[in-house]
Amino acid sequence: MSCDTDNKYNLTMWQGSTFGLAITVKDANNAVQNLTSYTARMQIRKDYTSGTATETLTSANGEITITAATGNVSIELAASRTANIAVDMSNGKPPKSSYVYDLELIDAASKVTKLLYGDVTVYGEVTRI
Repeated sequence: MSCDTDNKYNLTMWQGSTFGLAITVKDANNAVQNLTSYTARMQIRKDYTSGTATETLTSANGEITITAATGNVSIELAASRTANIAVDMSNGKPPKSSYVYDLELIDAASKVTKLLYGDVTVYGEVTRI
């Protein structure tokens, strides 16, 4: 497992909608990576220098699920959480804002591997309750 420019994957979210992403981690030989004893974490920030995360997801809080034997990593951010991500209402139609993120895996020895990274575009919500 390694991260280079091939691991860039840009995300699109809509305020007030559940966001989900599922990936399968493979090794250099394209074989499914066994993720036994791994944990995961992901943060979304306004930019790379932001001192505060807009959202933090972890396998410990259940927003990232790891299925060890199949190498699957699934992310889910609830609609109630995406509803609170700020969108620039003057930024076009539909309104949108840009963020950055990365997703990391941590093995039992605390070695951190960046699995994915990229830009996040969040579009504004029209329907609200």
